[in-house]
Amino acid sequence: MISKRTLILALQLVILVLLPRAVFCQSAAAPAPEQPLTLRQYIAELDRCSAVLANSGSDSAALHKLRVSLPPKWTVKAGDQNFSVTTDWLYDDVARIEGDPRGNADLLQRAKQRLAEYRDSAQGFATPAPTQDVASSRAKLNEILGAREFQSIRGPSWFEIQRARLYSWIARHLEDLFGHLGHGRAIANVVAWTAIALVALVLLLWLVRTSIRAGAQAKIDLRGASAAGQDWHYWLREARAAAARGDYRAAIHAAYWAAVARLEETNSLPEDRSRTPRESLRLIRRESAEYAPLSQLTRRFELVWYGYRAATDADWADAMQQLETLGCLRSSTPAISGS
Repeated sequence: MISKRTLILALQLVILVLLPRAVFCQSAAAPAPEQPLTLRQYIAELDRCSAVLANSGSDSAALHKLRVSLPPKWTVKAGDQNFSVTTDWLYDDVARIEGDPRGNADLLQRAKQRLAEYRDSAQGFATPAPTQDVASSRAKLNEILGAREFQSIRGPSWFEIQRARLYSWIARHLEDLFGHLGHGRAIANVVAWTAIALVALVLLLWLVRTSIRAGAQAKIDLRGASAAGQDWHYWLREARAAAARGDYRAAIHAAYWAAVARLEETNSLPEDRSRTPRESLRLIRRESAEYAPLSQLTRRFELVWYGYRAATDADWADAMQQLETLGCLRSSTPAISGS
């Protein structure tokens, strides 16, 4: 017969395993809510973090100061819209780099690259559109924010609010439980990391078993197959045809997909047409020869296609120059050609 005390201990163990480590490490007093940042302030904050990481080899104290100054998330206000950017990944990366800057050079490079991508996205979002009436601008903004990459931008649901209250209640009781000891916070951290290690071990065992089962089954992988007529030659012909009739917006659209199809053909990108432009760009190493032309094409494509900026023959000429760099055109090939 299971005693009442045994049931209580089992329930406490389940709670410790399932709750995220942030619950155990937070203080009993709830932090004051972060004030929303403007896009300019958000970009300045990203620049501050990038500057500290750039000097991380000579100033470890600045790394520590940066880490403790990071909020749980950045809340950014852009017009009538608010969106949140979590800083958990940056906090963890800075903590590891602070402990061993030389041994975490790759991690440092990835963190700086990710901050640069955040800044590019914010700068693109802040780029003013051509003069339009307010109703038209709002409709186009709603269309952009309705894309798949912005679907997670929303306020907390009723369930999330109740869950946060539950976590706060549990955290207060854990603080009371360990508070009478001399090192209550340290004990809570040990318990949290122990629970995390147990969960990680269970997940590792599950992944190993899943991999073994998957390897025993013969499957045909068709992810590398391309849709008929959708290779980079097709998109290049579409781009030229659109430019010939003066539709430079459609020409930029087709030129971008010609570049992506070309990189997929040369195995610089994996076959997956469901990726967003920014996701494709992140898969290319910054030091590679393909990064600069694809970055330029991606930027121009987003402004013209998603931002509805008027496309000109200069945009088309620049797009053709980037395609030439990527090997889609020879240096002697004219921008508009019927061949």
